[in-house]
Amino acid sequence: MARCPVCDVEMKEASAQANPGMLIVLDQCGRCGGIWCDKWELFPILPDEADRLDPLNEDLLQQPIGLPKKILYCPRCGDQLQVLRDPFLPPEIQLQRCRQCEGIWLNRGQFGRYKRLQKKTRAEKLHTEKSIQKVVKIAPDPAAWVTTGTRGIFAYPHAEEEPDLSATATLRGAFSLILQALLRLVLGF
Repeated sequence: MARCPVCDVEMKEASAQANPGMLIVLDQCGRCGGIWCDKWELFPILPDEADRLDPLNEDLLQQPIGLPKKILYCPRCGDQLQVLRDPFLPPEIQLQRCRQCEGIWLNRGQFGRYKRLQKKTRAEKLHTEKSIQKVVKIAPDPAAWVTTGTRGIFAYPHAEEEPDLSATATLRGAFSLILQALLRLVLGF
């Protein structure tokens, strides 16, 4: 059994639902509430699991406990934990990572903060993804293009009909994939 890097007590197993339909077993300290995630365990856990795993404990919050200024060590391999410096994480989210086994330690409250950020980011990206899908669906159809020139700024061209529909479908599919890849590259995901 793993020992808490902060309290040096044996941690208990805590299961969490994850994508897609998995159950991940984490280690959680019963004293300080910190959570240890082995490599790749933190990211797929459903954001709503934070409410269950990182609950507000009024009695624990009433007790004056200062955060230790000591060096923390990995509960799996014993290597020194390093503060994860990620420019995409706000300063209030501080994760500590083991360089050797790549596990992550989250002090009490950090798990909930990280999962709320993850939920917000997914919602924003999903909205952007829907916009990309709409552009990709419309762009291959020349009848949807707005053109300028002799026919005016809002004239819509009429595509010539091609006799071979399978070639058209293949070209549209290829165009759609290329456009989607370019939009993802430009938008950064």
